[in-house]
Amino acid sequence: MRARNFFVAVLVIVIIAGMIYLNLNKNADFSVSSQMISKNAVAVKATTIETGSIQSYVTAPGQVREVNKAQVFFDTPLRVLKLYVEKNSQVKKGERLVELDISPLNDELERLKIQKDIQSITLQKLEAGQNLLTLETNLVSARNSYSRAEENYQTAVDEYNKQLKLFESGVISETQLKQYDQAVKDAKAAVDSALIALESAEKNYNSSVGSLGLDIQAQIKNIELLSKQIAEIEAKLKKIKSLEKAPISGYVTEIYLIEGGYTINGQAAFTIIDGENLEISATVDEYNSKEISPGQMVKITGDALGDSVVLEGEVVSVAPVASRIQSASGSETVIEVIIEPKEGLDILKPGLNVDCDIITHEKSGIPVAEFNIFLDDKDRNQYVMVINKEDMTVSQRYVTLGIYSDMLVEIVDGLKPGDMVVVDPQPSLKDGDKVKVVK
Repeated sequence: MRARNFFVAVLVIVIIAGMIYLNLNKNADFSVSSQMISKNAVAVKATTIETGSIQSYVTAPGQVREVNKAQVFFDTPLRVLKLYVEKNSQVKKGERLVELDISPLNDELERLKIQKDIQSITLQKLEAGQNLLTLETNLVSARNSYSRAEENYQTAVDEYNKQLKLFESGVISETQLKQYDQAVKDAKAAVDSALIALESAEKNYNSSVGSLGLDIQAQIKNIELLSKQIAEIEAKLKKIKSLEKAPISGYVTEIYLIEGGYTINGQAAFTIIDGENLEISATVDEYNSKEISPGQMVKITGDALGDSVVLEGEVVSVAPVASRIQSASGSETVIEVIIEPKEGLDILKPGLNVDCDIITHEKSGIPVAEFNIFLDDKDRNQYVMVINKEDMTVSQRYVTLGIYSDMLVEIVDGLKPGDMVVVDPQPSLKDGDKVKVVK
């Protein structure tokens, strides 16, 4: 019985030893096989295609500028009595900027009004015929004087003839006769003088009768001219009063006046900008200009804004024509794009340089990948090396790409989320090659 039990025990030990031996041989064969596979596999880095979002944008340099800008010009040299603002001071619309000496214009206005009053009185006299009445009175007086002179002359002639007979009869002397002869000559001279006065009075009267209408018309024109001059000065005074006040609310950036000096024709006295209504003038190169359209969102950054500050904006207009500018690399054709900032008006200032990332395309929920998984064939078509997870072999697969961003690209066709692809694939990697993924 003991011998039997011993035999069974030995048999069990032999069986166990045999199983251990077989298992050791199997592990040895698997180890050799694995070592051969690992030895032939290419070590690669891999990534899995995921779903994500992507933005494509065009970067354009820009400069902040004011939308509203006003310059104040005075077209009449006037002395500056007082300045109410300083450079860079803030003003409200209608706030007084300066006080000018307008007394010369007021004096000229008063002089013209007096002249108009005088001309109006003269017109009234002409229309009433007062001047013609005076001339008519002078004419009647001249006629009466001429008639009296003729009567006196005739009386002197008659008296002379009477005395001549007395002289011939010897009643009077020659000396006495000469006195009557002189009286005749004096009377004749008086007649000639009265005739000249009468002719002059008739000429003046007839001339006045013919020109009265013209005189009235000329006087009316004189009054109209004076009225126009008065209106011009009054309008100028009104304009000056208006220009003495700020035309818009904003900041006074330039002052070209000094107290005691004079305004200068053709030179702005004040420059005022609206610092709360700003826009950005950006330039896009001609290659990217076709991608830009109004309504696109913009990310605004810049050294003056701070490293972590990103402001939002919107494209409001795209210039219909291109222009050429000088850059560091030479002449360049660009398109002007106007951008409206949606925030940051407290830190944006006219004249600041900014960078504008204009978002041209934006998608989400699509397959995306980094650029380091793609290779180009001789025809510049993109492909990737896809890893078969079951046998750890790779296969070449062509892809269709969509929009780009700085780090990602949209995969339109050829890959789907979950596909594993080689990162930074070497051109020597071929279809069917064994790979092992390393970190």
